[in-house]
Amino acid sequence: MKYLISGTVTGLISGMFLFIVSAAIERLTELELMTLLLNIDFLTAHEFYFVTEVLFHLITSVIIAVLLKFIFVNFQKFYIPALVFSWMLTSALFYVLDYLSIEEINLYGLQGFNVWMFIHLCYFILIFLLHKKGF
Repeated sequence: MKYLISGTVTGLISGMFLFIVSAAIERLTELELMTLLLNIDFLTAHEFYFVTEVLFHLITSVIIAVLLKFIFVNFQKFYIPALVFSWMLTSALFYVLDYLSIEEINLYGLQGFNVWMFIHLCYFILIFLLHKKGF
């Protein structure tokens, strides 16, 4: 139960951070990173409300944080490798989500990928700091 509570708090904080930073980048530049982050149009023909897309993103973040908290507590020596693996996996999702997307998203190739990688690195550092602080 403690993993679920900790993971929920950590996942919501870090997920909102990722969403807000992606939204700010999209607002200030032409990189549609928030659109990519929230895009789930490839799952079904049904069009989702923006709030639903944010909710899916936050649920995903909570699941990641719960799993990482479990590793943090029970398998300490695998925690950093799990963080790095998770970062690499979410970085690769840049290309997977772009490929699967039905709507065209302006990502500007390597520039967009580098920003995506950096904000996800910050996301996982935030998760690490929250877990280390005891959340």
